[in-house]
Amino acid sequence: MHLFGKNKNTLAVPESCVDFNIEVDKSICTGEMTVGFRDPVSGKLKYAELARNEADIEAFKKKYGR
Repeated sequence: MHLFGKNKNTLAVPESCVDFNIEVDKSICTGEMTVGFRDPVSGKLKYAELARNEADIEAFKKKYGR
């Protein structure tokens, strides 16, 4: 039960990733997708998670309130 529409499953964006964009990497060979916060300096994904489909990507965005 959610009171006043507040979602308790939303996590705060990690402090080291506040200014980073959420992006998806996709493997050329297998098509496996990884979603996470893209570091603009190094180009690496931080807090990356496996995404099997678009619903997993949307769940990641919702999880961090974006």
